[in-house]
Amino acid sequence: MRKKNVAVLFATQSLADIAGSPIAPAIIESCPQRIFLPNDRAIEPQSRAIYERFGLNARQIELVATATPKRDYYLQSRRGNRLFQLGLGPIALALCGTSDPVAQKVIDAVLERHGPENFLRGFLEAKGLDWAADLAEQFPAK
Repeated sequence: MRKKNVAVLFATQSLADIAGSPIAPAIIESCPQRIFLPNDRAIEPQSRAIYERFGLNARQIELVATATPKRDYYLQSRRGNRLFQLGLGPIALALCGTSDPVAQKVIDAVLERHGPENFLRGFLEAKGLDWAADLAEQFPAK
């Protein structure tokens, strides 16, 4: 798949789902980059053992355990490891961080009112980002 420039993403709410799988060694070995979400229970013995299976040391597990939810992420890769914040601005948050049922109703209403052609402008306005909606007009849809 690498020859075709394909990326595969695995996501789980619980590392135990992977750790308990018979194909865990293949999954762990085949994922060159891993992003861990904050988990205040990571330092508990049972969780710690799972994080250690994923190659994290005591300090890294402590970083995951003390990281701020919905703000911090811990990246583990061959090039290095780092705690980072995504730091999305208001436009990116409006477009990428919209997944709850209330937001879905807003999306449905904007689509009905503005149609797919004018969705971006209508959605940004609905999110109170009129200035961004004005800027979006400078970039015509393709």
